Amino acid sequence: MSKLAWNDVDWTLVQQRVTRQQYRIYKASTERESQNTGNAKIHSLQRQVIASLDARLLAVRRVTTENKGRNTAGVDRQKVLSPKEKMALVYKLKLDGNSSPIRRTYIPKPGKSDVRPLGIPTIEDRAKQMLAKIGLEPEWEARFEPNSYGFRPGRSCHDAIQSLFLSLRGKSRYVLDADIEKCFDRIDHNKLLHKLSTFGLMKRQINAWLKADIMTGYQNRPDDIFQSMEGTPQGGVISPLLANIALHGLENHIKTWYSTDWYAETGQSRKIPIRDRKAQIGFSRYADDFVITAPTLRDIEQIKEQVELWLNEEAGLSLSKAKTRVVESTEGFEFLGFRLISVKNLAKDQYKLLIYPSRASKARLLERIRSILQKNRAASAYNLIQQLRPRIIGWANYFQYSECSKDFNKMDYYIFQQLRAWVFRRKSKGLRSRTKIREKYFPKGKEYLFRGKNHANNWILWGQTKGKGGKVLEAFLPRLSWVPSRQYVKIKGTASPYDGNHLYWAKRMEKYSGFSHSISKLIKRQYGQCAICKQYFTPVDVIEVDHIVPRAKGGSSRFKNLQALHKHCHVQKSRQDNSVNSSIFEDYLLP
Repeated sequence: MSKLAWNDVDWTLVQQRVTRQQYRIYKASTERESQNTGNAKIHSLQRQVIASLDARLLAVRRVTTENKGRNTAGVDRQKVLSPKEKMALVYKLKLDGNSSPIRRTYIPKPGKSDVRPLGIPTIEDRAKQMLAKIGLEPEWEARFEPNSYGFRPGRSCHDAIQSLFLSLRGKSRYVLDADIEKCFDRIDHNKLLHKLSTFGLMKRQINAWLKADIMTGYQNRPDDIFQSMEGTPQGGVISPLLANIALHGLENHIKTWYSTDWYAETGQSRKIPIRDRKAQIGFSRYADDFVITAPTLRDIEQIKEQVELWLNEEAGLSLSKAKTRVVESTEGFEFLGFRLISVKNLAKDQYKLLIYPSRASKARLLERIRSILQKNRAASAYNLIQQLRPRIIGWANYFQYSECSKDFNKMDYYIFQQLRAWVFRRKSKGLRSRTKIREKYFPKGKEYLFRGKNHANNWILWGQTKGKGGKVLEAFLPRLSWVPSRQYVKIKGTASPYDGNHLYWAKRMEKYSGFSHSISKLIKRQYGQCAICKQYFTPVDVIEVDHIVPRAKGGSSRFKNLQALHKHCHVQKSRQDNSVNSSIFEDYLLP
């Protein structure tokens, strides 16, 4: 029997079969939590899925085709795999309890002078980690606490912010703004493996990854080699899941302690029902950053002590003294780039929670724009717009779920000042008058179509260039204030992409997918389904925009010629069209 070729794989069928197995794992884990049925059934299903050809195919595809870091080499220097090499890896792939060394590299932290260490596994180890994640993630998605949002499918920073809004609206509370000291680097391996409570082969494999040798160079020139004794290497496919497992239980512990032990100690246990006591505590965690709210200063100080004890006993971690603080919500605090503050309305004797972009977030955007302008002093306006637009609109898309109107208007002014300085430095032989320069880069009397609305403004940066066949292409830089403020609806407490509720996720993907505006519009037009395989999109899918009639064959970039596809469906269609596979469609290419 001949082996399957990579380009002949029916990816729709592969995805369906893996999804079906993951749903069974999720359901078994849910039943265990509610009926205390034990782990045997879950472990049996996990062994089946990691041994299946479908899961191995999916794991290799995700790390070699879909993963954003697929072009980063491990210690073996290997980056790109041919279709033949991908299939060879599929048939070779299995969990065997072994791990290759990890390449250590460092990246700067945004807005800070220090760096973050990253561990880059080899492609084979990344595929093995993805295979393990395919089996483990559905089990833990059924167990994770409702207010844990970081590195989980279908959940985002906005869910964490909305959770705080619901716990702080209409009142003033004391806030524990907490940060864990070097969380990823100091997680205790033994405590993590004990909490994981998985079957033998999976445990040996994860232990091998946790204790893998770390190299600062490559295999042919190893500068330094040392073994990891604690922590999960940032950069691994499975590391975020392991970190969430290590921190799982903190929310339930704090709320249970507050509603029983603390009230029993203070003699108030009979006055307030347990359900109401738990509701007095607000909790929101995104990875290693979390915020807890409580009615009184004494409450929050006691909770801080409990957090310290729990972190030390359950994960071998501690709070960062420099970054952890206790404040009243009327003083304001920052979380995930937002500034949150409770303001009292004296006329109504009520509190209102204001949420808007933090000062540091605005400063980072302005600094990034300044850096791009300095590096592109000789670039055309069209090329500059192509670099600036996705960053500016991406920033606006993130902060639009807040009271952002005033901040967006102010940021428009600061950005314009930088653009104006860049424009008026550009003098040439035939363009020395400031009036002519202005007319070229900021033309008068033009209207700009942005997200279905026309905007008229005489100070919009505009540029043009010649495309294929001499066709003139135009581009403009939209204002932040053109992106309106929107209200965000938090995800349901225990909802998960593995729960089988396709209708809920299809509707949610239309509004809160996190994709660009163009992709979101296409998802809505297609009723949440891929235009080729007709399967519903899920938060774990990579979605791209495709030209129905390829541009190489004369297709336009107008909305009627676009469709949203799974990445693997897009690759297969492009191969059939004999056209070049394009990347995700940016907002600025839409008319």
